[in-house]
Amino acid sequence: MFTSLRRTLLLAQLAVAVFAATAPSATAAQPLRTGIHISNEPAEASTAAFQRIRGSGASVVRLAMSWREIAPVERAVGFSAADPAEPSYRWERLDQLVRLARAQRVEPLVFFVEAPAWAERRPSNDGLPGNGDPDPIEFGRFSAAAAARYSGTFGGLPRVRYWEAWNEPNLSLYMTPQLENNIPVSPAWYREILQQFATAVRAARRDNVIVAGGLAPFRDISGEVMAQRKDWGPLSFMREFLCLSRQLRPTCSVRLPFDVWAHHPYTSGGPTHHAVLRDDVSLGDLPEMRRVLDAAVRAGHIAARGGKPEFWVTEFSWDSRPPDPRGVPMALLTRWVAEGMYRMWRNGVSLVTWFTLRDEPLNISFFQSGLYFRGTTFALDRPKPALRAFRFPVVGIRQSRGFLIWGRTPTSTAVRVSVQQTFRGGWRELAVLHPDRYGIFQRRFTSAATGSIRARVLGRPDVSPVFGLKPVADRFFNPFGQQTLLEGPPR
Repeated sequence: MFTSLRRTLLLAQLAVAVFAATAPSATAAQPLRTGIHISNEPAEASTAAFQRIRGSGASVVRLAMSWREIAPVERAVGFSAADPAEPSYRWERLDQLVRLARAQRVEPLVFFVEAPAWAERRPSNDGLPGNGDPDPIEFGRFSAAAAARYSGTFGGLPRVRYWEAWNEPNLSLYMTPQLENNIPVSPAWYREILQQFATAVRAARRDNVIVAGGLAPFRDISGEVMAQRKDWGPLSFMREFLCLSRQLRPTCSVRLPFDVWAHHPYTSGGPTHHAVLRDDVSLGDLPEMRRVLDAAVRAGHIAARGGKPEFWVTEFSWDSRPPDPRGVPMALLTRWVAEGMYRMWRNGVSLVTWFTLRDEPLNISFFQSGLYFRGTTFALDRPKPALRAFRFPVVGIRQSRGFLIWGRTPTSTAVRVSVQQTFRGGWRELAVLHPDRYGIFQRRFTSAATGSIRARVLGRPDVSPVFGLKPVADRFFNPFGQQTLLEGPPR
């Protein structure tokens, strides 16, 4: 979703225009790391902000790298685009963020957006700067400069290991055009971008991790795309990018260099909610996206280290009520956060990045999805109850006989936990569980699936939020509480 200003501008424009397969079983040996996406506001470029990130249990922070803001406005004679020491580059803010992250033992995940005007092969049609048709060669040069600068061997700067090629390239907000005469053009452009990007980033460090995708969950509802196709969704883009037909048969021969496939499975409902359109991908549709990814692996279309890419969620959240009057009520949100983590892990996701650290002002932004309520100053922010569920997710899932308890420890380590169930007005211990090396624990119980469950870390004060064993019906909440619907009409 990136910046509220860009998102608000597009949504305002769109408001005027009136804008399976069975899930694979995750194993006990699969991690579920967490990360947090931070905004560009000055308060989040602080030691206190990164201490909050670390305190949330997150080990990754997602940072935006605006090519347009770092690069010079004009490309002067003698400009050396691939040189990390090029004097006209403005790296100061990103340098600061990377240093802060490393100081708190948090891994930076850097993603790219917004080309400078001189690097666009043609300008965008929507009036927003930086999302036209960026030149892949120029992008490769800039990527080379960035990867060299944060290789761990340049000027005392820390290393960045995780690199994400662009953000939501399936939306006109970040790349135009998407279609020409109803023919997809953005997937081919993204293949070019990825090839140049991966070559540059791996040249700096061979073990750098290349993240591709980062797709938006719903169809592109810009006027230009809707006039050509009303179902241009993330699966449409993904199949074209990976050279697969709708039947998942190869349509061309490619070898795409990436180690991670990423997605942003925002949803208009809860953790099992399916998107309305068949080529959109919310939480409940992750098995379908996984099926496409697996088909590309079988076709030999992905050149990932180890042979098979990881599956990450690099943006996800719900708005909360309060402060957003159209957001998810806090008690329900706390439940959904924990269950959402489980559902993503169950579908093979190994990293979940929350959007964002703190709420943005309600009067100027749609994003009240922070883990902290925004105070009048950063120091006066207050943690939301949902933060506990993000840090220590524990769920109870009813089954034919009894229920399953699943959770992840706050430190993602193998500390013992006591799992408990309500009993006659109090709590009784069901078992002491020994999580795996990633802090994941799960066990099926045959006792009655009544009341609530929770987990407590032995020898520490950490207690998970209470999770009711009675199922909760799905409910509709338009993402980010906005008025313009992001999904198409119901099936």
